[in-house]
Amino acid sequence: MRHSSTKYAVAAVLVLAAIVGVSLFHRTGSITWAIEQSIEALSKYSAVIVEGWDSERTWWQDGSLEPRPAKRWAVANADQTMVEKYRHEVDGVPTLVTNGEKTWRYDSQANTVRIEDRPYIASECWFSRLLEQLRDSREGGVITQWEEARGKDPATGKQRVFLTVAWLDGRWNGPRSMWFEFDVESKLLIRFKQWENAGREGPATSGADSITYHESLPDDLFEFEIPDGATVVEQ
Repeated sequence: MRHSSTKYAVAAVLVLAAIVGVSLFHRTGSITWAIEQSIEALSKYSAVIVEGWDSERTWWQDGSLEPRPAKRWAVANADQTMVEKYRHEVDGVPTLVTNGEKTWRYDSQANTVRIEDRPYIASECWFSRLLEQLRDSREGGVITQWEEARGKDPATGKQRVFLTVAWLDGRWNGPRSMWFEFDVESKLLIRFKQWENAGREGPATSGADSITYHESLPDDLFEFEIPDGATVVEQ
């Protein structure tokens, strides 16, 4: 009897060890994600190249929602709260460039360049600051929808986290909704979309198909070359 009890006890310990082992393997083998991890990961970079699309509604409230290919280069300020240097191109034509001290705005239809002897403060915060605001708004009850889902990139098989948020508060230009895609391994934001409603209805006003992160970008990217024959207006 003693031998039998000992045998069963050993068997129970082995089963328990197997269960614990599987549990530990599952926990350590899987990759977790939380928005704080993405905030930390993004804070390691001070420059980005964003390729995607824009619509006129990104800039003018009564503009068209027709998407147009857009590319953005941006460098953060010292404390990574705002964009300091910025270049925005639509269909390969620069529409706004700032080097942190001077700003050029180009109207290609009128072939007019408006030069402002001051920096341009982008309406968007730096990415890590934007995520901080989303997190704080959720905790403060401003965010009305916060949904996380998991999936895989069909091309690479890498794990992804998809975050959908929405809010109604007009103080935050609501109603708005946004969709984000994060790479689970690096924690970095790799795609996003934004809508001018809380239900992701209709076409998005802007979005990014790819985001490339850098420690810095060349200064000459943020200097504007006046096109031939353009009218220059100093402001």
